[in-house]
Amino acid sequence: MLKVIIDIYAHHISKRVGEMVEKGPYYGEGKEFPYPPGNADPEIRLGLMDKYGVDIQALSQTTPLLLGWNAGEAAEICRMSNEDNFQLCKAYPDRFVNICIISLLDMKSAMKELERSVQELDCRGVTISSNQNGKGLDSPEYYPFYEKIVEHNLPILIHGTHWECSPLMDMANGYRFLHVFGWDYDGTQAVWRLIFGGVLDRFPSLKIVTHHLGNYIPFFKRRIEANVGKFLKDKLPRPITEYWGNIYGDTAVDGTQGAMPCGYAFFGPDRMLYGSDYPFGAEAGEDFIRENLACVKSMYIPPEEKEKILGANAGKMLKIG
Repeated sequence: MLKVIIDIYAHHISKRVGEMVEKGPYYGEGKEFPYPPGNADPEIRLGLMDKYGVDIQALSQTTPLLLGWNAGEAAEICRMSNEDNFQLCKAYPDRFVNICIISLLDMKSAMKELERSVQELDCRGVTISSNQNGKGLDSPEYYPFYEKIVEHNLPILIHGTHWECSPLMDMANGYRFLHVFGWDYDGTQAVWRLIFGGVLDRFPSLKIVTHHLGNYIPFFKRRIEANVGKFLKDKLPRPITEYWGNIYGDTAVDGTQGAMPCGYAFFGPDRMLYGSDYPFGAEAGEDFIRENLACVKSMYIPPEEKEKILGANAGKMLKIG
């Protein structure tokens, strides 16, 4: 078994991507989406990894930075991010792997960028937004994308983002409700639509990595199964429990240790993966690295299962080692 610590959900906002984001309509003078610019300094990043014994980070992008841009602009941000991630991976090949971001707002450019990422940028997985400017991930126009994902045996990392909502929940007047709870709500609806929209039946080998330990799904597992059995069982060709095997969860619960047993009960040791959500959180992101790692290490499970969660599962998924 691969005995390393792999962070499957570490964001990398490069200097030029950060400069682009700061010009965007949602940046809000740094108040809406603050991020520590030091995350773009490899020495700072590597120093934190070494401090906490993290061997490898899978570098991904945070998808809300695509908000407010048109399809062409979003595609350009994705290209920049993917290239900059790759440059960091190339400079430190033993420490980083590339998770590429793809905007599905324009499918022609999306398919082109996916193929480029695989052929030229050593792409090990793909991040997409939980909705595409309000369009669900079960839209048939995205089927060619899923087909290529399966062909290349890549995991999809779904990152929550905004949607049209009540002013009671918006960023300006809702006390950041949309950020704290809404992104996980939207991540949950994304998985829901992949199941009920037939995507996981059409592409049964898809691997979906949910952020924040499965969003709401593990915590509502029994409620989901009961209500599907009562109201929606004719909407699926098989029991909903058979779809759970496609769903994985990172451990980015930001130090909420009580969430870990619930996530473990749902995912088991084989579909749970250590993730930090760096560089967000306090102390310029150090807090999330430390606390999410501590959550895994404090679990009352066999050592070999901790090894799976800390790195072996991600190593297998991302073809490391």
